[in-house]
Amino acid sequence: MRQREEDIGQYYDIEATIGRGSIGTVARAQHKESKKWYAVKTLQTQRLTKDMIDEMLNEIDIMMGLDHPNIVRPLELYSKKRELYFVIPFCSGGDLYKRAPYGERNAGRYVAQMCDAVAYMHRFNVVHRDLKFENVLFMSKAPESEVMIIDFGLAKANYARKKKLDEFVGTIYSMAPEVIRGAYDAKCDVWSLGIITYMLLAGAMPFTRFDDEDALLRDLERERYDMTRRTMAKRSEDAKAFVKYLLKAKVDQRPDMQQVLKHKWLKGRTRDYEAAANPKSLGTMESLTDEDMVDNLKKYASANRLRRIALMVIAHRSDSDSLRELRAAFRAIDTANEGFINFGELEAVLTKAGYDQALIAEVFEAVDHDNTGRISYTEFLAAMLEGNCLVQEDELADAFDRLDSDDSGAITKDNLRQLLGNQFSASLVEEMIADADFKQNGTVDYEEFKKMMLGSSGKRMRETKIRAGSMPGEPAK
Repeated sequence: MRQREEDIGQYYDIEATIGRGSIGTVARAQHKESKKWYAVKTLQTQRLTKDMIDEMLNEIDIMMGLDHPNIVRPLELYSKKRELYFVIPFCSGGDLYKRAPYGERNAGRYVAQMCDAVAYMHRFNVVHRDLKFENVLFMSKAPESEVMIIDFGLAKANYARKKKLDEFVGTIYSMAPEVIRGAYDAKCDVWSLGIITYMLLAGAMPFTRFDDEDALLRDLERERYDMTRRTMAKRSEDAKAFVKYLLKAKVDQRPDMQQVLKHKWLKGRTRDYEAAANPKSLGTMESLTDEDMVDNLKKYASANRLRRIALMVIAHRSDSDSLRELRAAFRAIDTANEGFINFGELEAVLTKAGYDQALIAEVFEAVDHDNTGRISYTEFLAAMLEGNCLVQEDELADAFDRLDSDDSGAITKDNLRQLLGNQFSASLVEEMIADADFKQNGTVDYEEFKKMMLGSSGKRMRETKIRAGSMPGEPAK
């Protein structure tokens, strides 16, 4: 992520503080042009050593690589004098405390989303180390809102699996016993998920003697928590078994996240609100791999490279809570709940739609923008935006601004080289510019960019609306 040596106040109006930490604050902020709301985390660098700042920037870059529907991602980074600002999506629904008490169905849905996200982190060698009620936020105030895991300030990335971590970090009420002892691994997150699940189901904390560390550690090591309290007693046997499965004091008896996902209480549990409310409405391959979705993938694969990159930029900053149908489609294809789509999963969908192996390989390669051998969540969103009416004028302007990184008023070859690094050769960068350089002056201004993005899709987007029976101004259903 590019660090902008600019005053963030040129682009955002920073308003009320919504959170405070030891070295900074989190505030709500409105983007001046788009009028969309974001959260801005401000860090006071005079209170940090250079090594700490470098480590923090490294962590931000690593978190940029975590592309999952239920993990918050940094969007922009600004620096000014002795302060660093990084912009993240604004989750307006509050933390897990806001919606208590929980029924078992909703609790299970949120736990499933959290477990998917943590399993995804662990797959890419990232340990959160501070999972708790306060670090799980609802995207919005809507009943159907999903949860997002936030605050990676204490996360450890690229940890060596055979080497124990020893820093005493986290929050005491959700901290695993081995963290207190000073030698732990990624399974500390599994314990924290057990604490969160207990609290969602029981409406209380399982351990409470926080004023006496020795007594607390004894309670943790003896797994001394109450499964007979009235609220917990009403829960299903599978739910109670799940809590006990995670809250194993002995690390070698505690499951890893891949084992957690296979537990009876979690396995098969829906992550999507519509499916939870009406199991027949979503979750079947027939309803999610229809002609339009397959058509979008094919059209994305045939689009020029600059258009695909622009759609990636738009998808990265899309309002997560407005894309429920696309998240459901992504999860339906990602049958292994890995947080990405592999070739076999896409092949199963496209083969059913009648496409041959060569075309399937072509589509997969085009959607796999960063050539990792898997389709990430944002890559999938970008492909779906290709054929939907979800892209607005302000999003196009915002995407152009991101690509025009030096604010020259046009997208240049240097802009693309800076963005793409070594991903594309000089000849491919020139080809990308040429695809939209209708004025043939070696750059792409906003008029040309808008023509490239809307010229070939406007009619198709209107047809999609009519076919879906939507009213003007509404997204196709």
